[in-house]
Amino acid sequence: MHTEFEMKVLSLIGTLKNEIDSLKQEVALMKEQMRSNRVEVESETERMSINDVRDYIKSELLSRYPNLRFTNGSRSLGKLTISNGRSIIEKIMIRASKSFREKEGYPSGWFTIHQDQLNQYDLYFLVVKDFKGELHVLIMNQSDINDWIRNKSTDSNGNYHFYVNLIEGKWIDDREAEYDCSRFYNNWDIVERML
Repeated sequence: MHTEFEMKVLSLIGTLKNEIDSLKQEVALMKEQMRSNRVEVESETERMSINDVRDYIKSELLSRYPNLRFTNGSRSLGKLTISNGRSIIEKIMIRASKSFREKEGYPSGWFTIHQDQLNQYDLYFLVVKDFKGELHVLIMNQSDINDWIRNKSTDSNGNYHFYVNLIEGKWIDDREAEYDCSRFYNNWDIVERML
C-alpha cells in the first residue's frame, strides 16, 4: 500500500506523462507536415492580425446593433471595449487561431488561456480562421467559460488548452473530455444582454 505522499507523486507523474505524450503527438504531426511540405510560408493575405479580427468583430456587432461604440482597449483592459452609451464592457479577451486540421477537412482552432485570466475578463471571443479565410466566432461571458473549463485541467504552466473543431455542424472542444461549445457560436446577442 502506498502512502498519501507516494500516491500524490504517482498521480503527478501520470499527469506529466499524459502531457508529454500529447506534446510528442503534436511534434510528430508538425514534423510530418514539414516532411510532406505542407507547411507553407504565409503570405500577407493569409496572415490574421488581431486588428483584422477586432475589425471583423466590430463590423458584425454594428450590423446587428448600429448604436454601439468601440475603442481598441488597452493592455490592462483587453483588446476592445464596447459601449451602448449607457453601459460599457471594458474587459474583453480576443483570441484568434488559424485552422490546423486541413487534412481532416474541417475548421479548427487551438487556444490557450491562463487560469489567472479567467476572472480578469467579462467577455471572451475565440475566433477561428478556416481554410477559405472565413472567420468563425465563439462568444461567451465569464460564467460560460468557467462552465466550459470544469472538465479541464491546466498544464504545468497554468494554461487551459481549447481545441475547437466544427464537426458535422457542431463546435466541439476535443482537447480533454469532449465539450459541445456550439451554443457560443455567433452568440452576438450576449453583448446586448451584458450592456
